[in-house]
Amino acid sequence: MTDVVVQSLFKSFGSGDTQTQVLRGVDFTASAGKMTFLVGPSGCGKTTLLSIISAMLRPDQGDVLIFGQNLLRLRKSELTRFRMQEVGFVFQQYNLISSLTSVENASVPLLIQGYSEREAKQRAIQLLLQLGLTNHLSKYPAQLSGGQQQRVAVARALIHQPRLVVCDEPTASLDADAGAAVMTLLKSIAVQPDRSVIVVSHDSRVYSYADQISEMADGRIIKNTTGSTSPHLEIMP
Repeated sequence: MTDVVVQSLFKSFGSGDTQTQVLRGVDFTASAGKMTFLVGPSGCGKTTLLSIISAMLRPDQGDVLIFGQNLLRLRKSELTRFRMQEVGFVFQQYNLISSLTSVENASVPLLIQGYSEREAKQRAIQLLLQLGLTNHLSKYPAQLSGGQQQRVAVARALIHQPRLVVCDEPTASLDADAGAAVMTLLKSIAVQPDRSVIVVSHDSRVYSYADQISEMADGRIIKNTTGSTSPHLEIMP
């Protein structure tokens, strides 16, 4: 089953003589239960495509169907609700709130959705324990290693059980061992039949974790290849 379908997508920035065409008729698909990588040189449009797929940005033209829903037909309030309920974000620089503990950072998406602080923290603790952060629940980001911070960021992305997880350079700031641990974790998440994981990465060390690799150049998908199916850990429901 294909749960992410992008067809004839165009996006430009600026206007007149300063207009830059970033996406030039992109066709892209990603299936549930799989990890799909978007790769290519800087400036080829990867992050723009990811932003459109995750309802952060609107295209100029084309169709974006996520789990059968055309994002271009949704009103602004509906797009906001879609992002809150259906999308989890994992960023290169973690984007953790420095004044919050690991549990508090992971709780944020549930608090935004109106969950009680008690329930949000209970669910955050359970998830962080699954991610091997037993001794780091009350620590602040500055007290954590890069790999530990990224695992907190992954917990925050997953706590509301989104069907789409998007990752923008999740290993770029990590050493080889920490990067491998994060990718093994994401791989275990991606195999869930009702979830799709899309990763933008320049890090060739982790390409072996992909089920599909879509290569971009000059605002287009130029090649799709099947990646390897690396071993994974079953740690997420």
